Amino acid sequence: MSNRRFWGADIGGTTTVVGSVGRDSPFRIEAVLSTLPLRGARRLLDELAGTILNADPEPLAVGVGIAGLVDRRRGILSFSPNLPGWAPLDVASEIAGRTGAGAVVDNDCNSFAYGAVRTGLIPSDGLRVFVTLGTGIGGTILDRGKVIYGTGFAGEFGHMAVESSGQACPCGSTGCWERYAGRDALVRYYLGREPSAGEETVPDPREIAELARNGDSAALKAFDVYGAWVGRGLASLANCLSPDGFYLAGGLANASDLFMQPACAEFTGRCRHPWCVSTVPDSSEAGALGAALMARDSRT
Repeated sequence: MSNRRFWGADIGGTTTVVGSVGRDSPFRIEAVLSTLPLRGARRLLDELAGTILNADPEPLAVGVGIAGLVDRRRGILSFSPNLPGWAPLDVASEIAGRTGAGAVVDNDCNSFAYGAVRTGLIPSDGLRVFVTLGTGIGGTILDRGKVIYGTGFAGEFGHMAVESSGQACPCGSTGCWERYAGRDALVRYYLGREPSAGEETVPDPREIAELARNGDSAALKAFDVYGAWVGRGLASLANCLSPDGFYLAGGLANASDLFMQPACAEFTGRCRHPWCVSTVPDSSEAGALGAALMARDSRT
């Protein structure tokens, strides 16, 4: 029996998760790599390809979910605020050249959503909106289980302006939603200021969540402010799309118990749509799983 497999990689601004799935066998994580974006794309792609080939010298296909704007037809990363200096990057050709396998490339949130639908975490009927809350904010619009791409880049919810004269964003705009409901925003709300460059004692969101659950007033207040910004963005999306439901995932969604109430209050004060928001069970493998399933489905 052949051990050849379909591979998936979820390339984020901090870590890259690599896993594989067979035609009839379950997904498994093979490695978690440090993305180290400032050291360049090709270093990571070399390590990624080496990981795949060491386990499977003849991979059947490789799927890649990557943070940024992706030209799916050509497999090119067109722009990525969280991977500075990488774009434009022909991810499909770079992967194929290193592994000898065909590659399917998509935005990381789309690959996560694709896997969530295929595994039943998101219903495959109606209009569903998937939102990832993490370093940035990603999104996917699903119509009866199919990803809606528009002209190619639909779902960049994190760069929807929620504060017209707000904070500058690495994307080049100001007031983007992810500047108010992303990872750095929560840290800022907790500290009451911007962290200083090189500051070593800045807590991460998991630590702030633990403090909040232990009754720390500053942490609880930070999640109240954070939740209000989550609700504001969701209300804007509801007014535009009127979906059957919202599905939150990503690292910050793991703290939804701390921000859902203020999010709901803000949402219901800004739109007349019903509050129909739930979380998708998060795991480190979700994006890579979706990418692997995209690769498998592209060959069947």
